[in-house]
Amino acid sequence: MTLDLARWLPEFPVREQCLYLDHAAVAPLPRRVAAAMRRRIEEQERCGAREWERWQQSEMAVRSLAADLLRCNPSDVSLVRSTSEGLSLVAQGFPWRAGDEVLVGAEEFAANVAPYLALSHRGVTVRRFPTPEGRVRAQAVAQALSPRTRMVAISWVSFHTGWVAEVEGVVQAARGVDAAVVLDAIQGLGVLPATFDELGVDALVADGHKWLLAPEGLGVMVTRPRLRAHLAPVLAGWRNVRRPVGSFFLERLDCHEDGRRFEPGSAPSVLVAGLEAALDLLLDAGLEAVHERVKNNARAITNLLLELEWSVVSPGSANPIAGIVAGRHPFLPADEVVRRLRARSIHVSSRQGLVRFSPHFYTTAGEIEALGKILRKL
Repeated sequence: MTLDLARWLPEFPVREQCLYLDHAAVAPLPRRVAAAMRRRIEEQERCGAREWERWQQSEMAVRSLAADLLRCNPSDVSLVRSTSEGLSLVAQGFPWRAGDEVLVGAEEFAANVAPYLALSHRGVTVRRFPTPEGRVRAQAVAQALSPRTRMVAISWVSFHTGWVAEVEGVVQAARGVDAAVVLDAIQGLGVLPATFDELGVDALVADGHKWLLAPEGLGVMVTRPRLRAHLAPVLAGWRNVRRPVGSFFLERLDCHEDGRRFEPGSAPSVLVAGLEAALDLLLDAGLEAVHERVKNNARAITNLLLELEWSVVSPGSANPIAGIVAGRHPFLPADEVVRRLRARSIHVSSRQGLVRFSPHFYTTAGEIEALGKILRKL
């Protein structure tokens, strides 16, 4: 499927201000996403809660659109406020026993480590396995597994180098000891086209503010029924419990069994409107086509950096490619490169001593050519 780029460029007013190559941090809002959020604010400003029932339909639409993106069941989708919250709901709700172990990569983003370190008071040990330059390899996981391993926590895409994890191989290895696999998908969802069943993980969590092109503060969690049945709801409220129809009283705690099990209270309706519009945009553009453009942009930047004698640590064309390209300048520190580029209205980030470029599908060949001209002047 070929993507008509000219159709999509007007959706990104950020292009009028800068060359934005920082989607692995926080995405600029597409025009339709910002407009959807403004409409929701204006509705509440003018009418209070008159449209409340329609706002609830937006929540159902988000579950359905996320399910379309991952080709999973909408009933398996939960709305969460952040990746950290979703991972914590899984970690805290799991039926641990003293002496259990969690495997976590040595070079993981903090959000995918903290929820498991927080289990120490329950006698759960976090064991680290080697992930050089962020590479999650199935063999390294298989070698680290033990009879005490109950869960393996990995990132779909390494936040600092862009390496795509060998998810399917990790799942296969973990099944050998009956361990659950939980995927931090924030750097992959919205750019990588794999489905939930193809990944095979037990839970997947991603906030919307990176590759999904949505606002911060709302994302999705997908859980398989077999895992969800064992997860105690850490948070309880008026919306994740069964109540008699039309009644707001509650006599006993009986939580929903589907994805609503982890949604205790009211969702942020403005953010829901934004996430709905963002998911609709990606599905309209076509995830396969989006991935192809992001992959080509990443390759172009990789080739540019190699031409300029940078040391590139991200995957080359022989490996799966997401949207992150990371490297070291021949002599300038990463923070200095970022400072100089931002002074020229090019937005990138530094992570772990690396300069990180993360273009989305709307970045054009001409913009990457312009990036090359500026890099040559550094």
